[in-house]
Amino acid sequence: MKRIGVFVDVSNLYYCIGLKYKGRKLDYNAYLTFIKDLGEVVQAIAYGAQIDNEAAAFIYCLQEIGFQPKYKTPKVYSSKDKIKKKADWDVGIAIDIVNMVDRLDLIVLGTADGNLEPAVTWAMQRGVDVIILASGISRELKDSATRYIEIPVSLLETRHEPTSRSKTVVPVRSSDSGERQQSEGLELGSSD
Repeated sequence: MKRIGVFVDVSNLYYCIGLKYKGRKLDYNAYLTFIKDLGEVVQAIAYGAQIDNEAAAFIYCLQEIGFQPKYKTPKVYSSKDKIKKKADWDVGIAIDIVNMVDRLDLIVLGTADGNLEPAVTWAMQRGVDVIILASGISRELKDSATRYIEIPVSLLETRHEPTSRSKTVVPVRSSDSGERQQSEGLELGSSD
């Protein structure tokens, strides 16, 4: 059975899925269940940002379904006449991959951010397959990963059954990679 490490950028998924599916949200339980069909999840980490305790209920839900949440306070920047908040986890995700790669057969990366391409390439050079399971996946990740899967509608929260996490203000956008045009449906590709 494959040993799987799951590394999910909550803010990136929230932003990219919201663009593609008009404000819909990922069902993290369905996401993790989908991955468990591939092998044994030995570590699942969800990276995000919150101000004060605004995401506390969502973080609790992540823990209950098996994720280890890693959250930090976003940095605040002034840009022209706007204030931007940003919490970038690229380095943190890459370091966790480096620290765990020897114990994994497969990495599932939940982000569309092409900045993680070097970490994907590095892991694959060490014999660990990498699947990108995200929305609006960058060309860099598509080209470097073993496989990529565009998140289908079946992994989204249902609209008629709101949950406590759907009421929680969750992410602060973690990167600008989500601003690409999105395609519809399930896209499965391989870089082989």
